[in-house]
Amino acid sequence: MMKPTNMPEYNEITSALAHTELKLHASQVHGLISGVLCGDLEANREWEELVMGEKLTDQTRPILQSLYENTKSKLADFLFEFQLLIPDDEDELPLRAEALGVWCQGFLTGLQATGVAVTDREPGELTEAIQDLVEIAKMNYDEVEVNEEDEAAYEELVEYVRVAVIFIYQDLRGESDVHEECSHADHLH
Repeated sequence: MMKPTNMPEYNEITSALAHTELKLHASQVHGLISGVLCGDLEANREWEELVMGEKLTDQTRPILQSLYENTKSKLADFLFEFQLLIPDDEDELPLRAEALGVWCQGFLTGLQATGVAVTDREPGELTEAIQDLVEIAKMNYDEVEVNEEDEAAYEELVEYVRVAVIFIYQDLRGESDVHEECSHADHLH
């Protein structure tokens, strides 16, 4: 069992990514790493080029490696502690909604990078979970309003995505412990 490392903060990842060739969104990168790991837990370097392009620096590698190791540890050994790397609740709701959407985009890209089909899948619970993430990735965050209803809906979506990722991770490994945990979560459609 791997010892969990400390998860880098959202702002630390944002700063590190400013020094990369691709300058991706911090949430998108965490989603991408999570998707790669769900598709192939032994993927050790595949994520680096997707995240950093060809510009690897001493400034970016350690913090992004820490993010990768923490995410891998949570998925492999501390699954129910897994959390999405998204802005804090103090940030404006539209910004957090955008981050959730790009987190899902990154996750789906990571799955595809390891050969997991995101579209044209056989029907089933795994396909439904993936399709729900596709729909969340398409969310129009410009229409999100700062009110209690949208705030509650956002919080439910964050938890749904978290549980869906746990389900996808376990389903792709043939594990079924999470099915009961996920069965209480409502699907989007």
